[in-house]
Amino acid sequence: MKTIKLMLLLLGTTALAACQPGWVRLDGSEPGNDQLTSARTACEIDEKLAALEAFRAANNSAPAGANSNQARMLRIENYDLESARVYREIDACMQREGLRKS
Repeated sequence: MKTIKLMLLLLGTTALAACQPGWVRLDGSEPGNDQLTSARTACEIDEKLAALEAFRAANNSAPAGANSNQARMLRIENYDLESARVYREIDACMQREGLRKS
C-alpha cells in the first residue's frame, strides 16, 4: 500500500513539474540547461512540489465524519491557498536566480 502511495506521489510530482511553465532569462533569452538545473536546485522546486502533493494527499484523507460539503470546500480552499503560496515562492526564487516565466 505504501508503494502505491509513493508511486502516486512521484507521478503527481512529475505531472506538476511537467505543467510548470517554461522559464526564460529576465531579458527574454533562452537559458541554458545548466542555468535551469542550478536554479531548480537552488529553489528546491522538486521538493516544494512534492511537499505540495503530500499536503494535497493529507488534505484529501479527511476523517469519515468530515465529508460534508462545507468540509470538502474548506479542504479545496486550503489546497488552493497552499498551492498559490508555493508557486509564488517558486516564482520569486526563480526571479532571484535570473529567470521568469515565458
